[in-house]
Amino acid sequence: MGRIDEVTGDGHSELLDDGPIEITFAYRDGDLAILKAIRQTSSTAC
Repeated sequence: MGRIDEVTGDGHSELLDDGPIEITFAYRDGDLAILKAIRQTSSTAC
């Protein structure tokens, strides 16, 4: 198993007008990560 480093920072999420959610992580060392999730619809039952 790989090493896991602890990080500190801040984050927030926003539901965008066109449907997806955008999640932003701002790390204390200056790095920034933005994730965008889009719901996929399916015509088949799960």
